[in-house]
Amino acid sequence: MRVRQEPGFVIHTRPYSETSLFVEILSRHFGRITTIAKGARRQKSKFRGTLLPFRELSVGWSGRGEVPTLTLAEPAGVWSDMRGQSVRCGFYVNELVMKLLHRYDAHPHLFDCYADTMVQLRRGGVCEHTLRLFEKRLLKELGYAMNLECEVGCRREINAGQSYRYIPNLGAVAVDNKQKGGVTISGAALRALRNESFNGDRELKECKKLMRAMIAHQLDNRPLHSRKLFR
Repeated sequence: MRVRQEPGFVIHTRPYSETSLFVEILSRHFGRITTIAKGARRQKSKFRGTLLPFRELSVGWSGRGEVPTLTLAEPAGVWSDMRGQSVRCGFYVNELVMKLLHRYDAHPHLFDCYADTMVQLRRGGVCEHTLRLFEKRLLKELGYAMNLECEVGCRREINAGQSYRYIPNLGAVAVDNKQKGGVTISGAALRALRNESFNGDRELKECKKLMRAMIAHQLDNRPLHSRKLFR
């Protein structure tokens, strides 16, 4: 199999032998793939300075096995560096992609969402807002879309003035419901997440707590190493 000029992002690298690298790539049409960049650790490698996170590349690879050889990695479009908190957020997004996406499972819409997330982080906007939207869209693409429209078991719309408990894989139930578990959250925060428009830090903090529980559920409570960067 030979692929040329595929849109992609480097999401992780690790050493392979003294001179080469394993390179994890999120590609638009092939999903997450693992490649070998031969000689990438040499001073005069053609990959020198290009296999960096957060920047969109034009990539290519070839080979019949599960781990093909990376043959092309060139910058695509204009690039500007991330700084400070945006870098930490970027590593968090990359770790979610690494741990939640299966290899060779294409998600073109998620790729576009990821690309837009990188743009927003580079612009230095409200990182928490950007992360909540990416997490929500990631879950939807994986087949675990959140029910943010109405209460579980009835057609009552989420009420901004009501308190709920949101239970992963189930949805929102009123706090006096007999269902146990879940994350306590206001209806206002659930509606803000649904509309992708947050009114202040309180809603963002509530949604952060909720999305942390949702992600942990999908990871079977495996830790995310990138969260250490925020501490």
